[in-house]
Amino acid sequence: MTATLPTKSELLEVSIVAIDQHHKKVITSTVQIADYFGKRHSNVIRRLTALSEIGLLKIEPSYYLNQQGKKQKYYELNRDQFLLVVMGFTGSKADQFKSDFIQLFNQQETELSQWQQGRLVAIDTTKHANDQIYWLRNKLAETIPTSKRCIMLFVHIQGAITKKATGKANTNRNTMTACQLLKVGELEQQVEIHIEQLNREGLPAVHIREEVIAMIKAA
Repeated sequence: MTATLPTKSELLEVSIVAIDQHHKKVITSTVQIADYFGKRHSNVIRRLTALSEIGLLKIEPSYYLNQQGKKQKYYELNRDQFLLVVMGFTGSKADQFKSDFIQLFNQQETELSQWQQGRLVAIDTTKHANDQIYWLRNKLAETIPTSKRCIMLFVHIQGAITKKATGKANTNRNTMTACQLLKVGELEQQVEIHIEQLNREGLPAVHIREEVIAMIKAA
């Protein structure tokens, strides 16, 4: 399925400096730069093209739809690429705008680092929690092997965790905030500890399942 291209208005609704959708880098766009610096987008593109022609910039275009529904080229830029493009913008106002962008890059790069650290923690806690969930599913299979409470155990527990952290059970972890990922990690640690504790207390697997789900919802 072909992804729907954004409109120029939609591009301008995004923060002028933002973390990309894959949480790999912090970017701005030529559309945002033109709007913020009060320049024609075509002039910003011309500046970028000139840099590309002399080998100072290598970047692939992205596309948006204009008001007539026609595909138009724009570029997403990281910090270094942004600085190259705006280097020629002069005047006290332009200098202030450059400072504004650099400050936003700093803020977003800090947030991206926090997100990436949270994602690593969540991956680790998920593994440990899933080890316990796998044990519980095997125990449930001894008494209710065809029940959805057994078959869908991973989905039910991880869905409950995700819903508690984000408000929706189907939120993709790559789109979660650093705070949401931290909440996921905390809940998964509680799940791991709770299953182990209830097992030591000798509770039947069915009861452990209900207790774990209830604990997540009450957290």
